[in-house]
Amino acid sequence: MRKNRVRRLSILLTTLLAALLTACGGSGVDEAPPPPAQTGETTLFANASLLSTATTLATEQVIILDARHSLADYNAGHIPGAIFAPPNAFTETGQDNVLLPIAELKAKLGAMGITRTSKIVIYDNTTASQGAGGRLFWLLEYLGCTSVSILNGGWDQWLAQLRPVETAATIHPPITPVAFEVFDAGGVAAISVDKNQVKAIVDAGDGSVLVIDARTEPEYAGPDAETTRPGHIPGAINLPYTACYNADKSVLNYYDLKLLFEAHGFTKAPEKQVIVYSSVGKRSAFIYFLARLMGYSQVANYCGSAKEWASLDAAAYPMVEGLTP
Repeated sequence: MRKNRVRRLSILLTTLLAALLTACGGSGVDEAPPPPAQTGETTLFANASLLSTATTLATEQVIILDARHSLADYNAGHIPGAIFAPPNAFTETGQDNVLLPIAELKAKLGAMGITRTSKIVIYDNTTASQGAGGRLFWLLEYLGCTSVSILNGGWDQWLAQLRPVETAATIHPPITPVAFEVFDAGGVAAISVDKNQVKAIVDAGDGSVLVIDARTEPEYAGPDAETTRPGHIPGAINLPYTACYNADKSVLNYYDLKLLFEAHGFTKAPEKQVIVYSSVGKRSAFIYFLARLMGYSQVANYCGSAKEWASLDAAAYPMVEGLTP
């Protein structure tokens, strides 16, 4: 009896040891670790197609845009086939909150082989890009593009999942300007507001429009390196764009994002109009993207943002310091 127990114990220990060696790579095979799972439920989003995955890139015919700021980073490595499309390629020199004229934007997109109906997937390096991917998403929708999405987890997860990279630049042949006649000459007005529209909301002061500040709490409360005056637009509620990411740099799951947005004043019954801004309209454009993902349809980005607002007459365009809206 005792010998049987010892024999069973020996077999059990041998099995456990084998399992442990396998888990530690004891098989001698140099295997890559499995890709980390993105956190939470993403299929419940009202517009789930706006959030792409690596599978999208592998199985569909898409134009991939790299929205990171640095050409050096792009040259050092990017998703195969991606075209470098940094935020400052679409703004006035030295004024990253001022878009180029529509005609120039059309020409730039044409040089990238983009038409209004192109299927486009954007990626950046998430929080390090300060909302660059969101700005490009908003810009393309502003110009009338109908099939734009953002890669969930961006460059961060692409590298973490050990996916292929390339260093050669990707150049698509330019298309003729005629292909851009489908764009609205003045942009899609419903998703963009200017300083006068925001001023009217502030002056009304009735809370009928939700104003969201996507900057960090310190920028919201006080100094911002991009602005000449500290503080925020009166009545604005602070929703830092970084709060919308998981630790793995994927966007929050449906349930968490819903709770976060509703806690900051977003409503659907009835839906309240929302204006988003940040320092130069990039981080706010990422909140615009997430609102679209969630199914909100009355959201607009103030591209001039705090940088423009703070440069205007203080009496007509006031700012409030502190954490109180």
